[in-house]
Amino acid sequence: MLKFYQKIIETIKSSQSLCYVYYDEKHYYPELYKNIEKLNFILHQYSVSKIALYVGKSFYSYCGIFGILLSGNTWIPFDPKYPEKRNLEMLKLAIPNLVLTDREMPETLKTFLEENNIRIIDINAVFKSNNKKQISMNNFLENDIAYIMFTSGSTGTPKGVPMTNGNYINFINNVMTIIPFEKQEVFSDFHEFGFDISIFYLFCCVLTDSAFSPFIKEEEKFFPVENMIQNNITIWSSVPSVISRIKSMRPYDTIQTKIKIMFICGEPFYLNILKYCYDNMKITSVYNFYGLTETGVENFYHCCSIEDLERFKEKGYVPIGKPLPGNDIKVTSDNELLISGCQITPGYLGLNKNSRIRNINNTKWFYTGDVVEKFEDVYFCKGRIDSQVKLGGFRVELLDIEAHIKKIDDINDAVCFVKNSNNNNLLICAIESTKVLNEMDLIAFLKNELPKYMIPKKFIHFKLFPRNKNGKIDRKKIKEMV
Repeated sequence: MLKFYQKIIETIKSSQSLCYVYYDEKHYYPELYKNIEKLNFILHQYSVSKIALYVGKSFYSYCGIFGILLSGNTWIPFDPKYPEKRNLEMLKLAIPNLVLTDREMPETLKTFLEENNIRIIDINAVFKSNNKKQISMNNFLENDIAYIMFTSGSTGTPKGVPMTNGNYINFINNVMTIIPFEKQEVFSDFHEFGFDISIFYLFCCVLTDSAFSPFIKEEEKFFPVENMIQNNITIWSSVPSVISRIKSMRPYDTIQTKIKIMFICGEPFYLNILKYCYDNMKITSVYNFYGLTETGVENFYHCCSIEDLERFKEKGYVPIGKPLPGNDIKVTSDNELLISGCQITPGYLGLNKNSRIRNINNTKWFYTGDVVEKFEDVYFCKGRIDSQVKLGGFRVELLDIEAHIKKIDDINDAVCFVKNSNNNNLLICAIESTKVLNEMDLIAFLKNELPKYMIPKKFIHFKLFPRNKNGKIDRKKIKEMV
């Protein structure tokens, strides 16, 4: 653990390279290190403490993240774009020791923090000050919590997932061995920090003396090509539906970028999208990864090739491949994937029962809920055995969404499911109500409850849901009827 962090610190401290590029805005590694030292003037007083970072995306966000991690504390990302209620639920679970923010926080969050004597510090004021303290090498123990991220929970409350140094560093070491990075790359930062794909680009970027290139505006995220080109991105990471959207808008064009490596994860990676990467985007190295927040980002990988288009033609999509070193797997009689090894989380925060984490013969196994199938020497993920799905790369419990929808007056019950449309998962909600409800009113309510990706794109009205012989809602029948 110590050598890993030592290399991070040494790279940041010694490099003169470009660290951040967003069109005309550029920052270099000496400025990153200077700001880390300024933040360390505050954070050196804490040790393995939970530090919440409530910020938008900017160069100073990266200063905050590495300032927290290199001071030997635990980073907890909070997204100001999330609804207040969602962030409040996450704060209540995490109970941070300190909150760093670049903006005025909503009153509900401030009230909670004040009531619990949790200090709030303006991170901008820290970076403007002249106070600083040199980073000293802490112990960085294997079982110390490095970061905490949140996943969707079936009760309507998010689940906090702590990850230790030992959990996530194995993944980074594997990626650095597998992917042929060069020095001074430009890494895309497309998704939110709270989506654990961020662990990939945060650490691999610094370890290769490279630059971060964020996507900040909504229009950039809707159609990212101009950002890719203008910022000279060479390493791309995202869920496959982002590439699918580019394909739908520019199906026959050649996309002239400098991207040479593509890191794909989080959703089924269909062969027609892989073909587009080769034919239209001229990407030479494409990798498909599979993993879960609870299992240290990624546990499987597949190095794609042009031959995959024919080899897996009958399957229609790319395999998740083979397990990464340090990950042991089992497949149950009903084909559920179980993962063990050094990357498994110690357990959820708070009172969440670790129902997915079980001991078998004194070994901790994580029950993924994913159905897998082996084909030749690689594995394919065939979908879920429960109500959990992937939306925009985020793993989401449908019961979580339903729990919030059922808060709405006049809705007796709700059933959510996804329909695949143009290689994208479309979230649909069937509602049971004696009244016909206005769809825009439903969306307006949910905007204050849930992140954007968890809000259904379509609502279907039922006066009464079909039930099975046991009196339970017949979800399969509802989906067939819709």
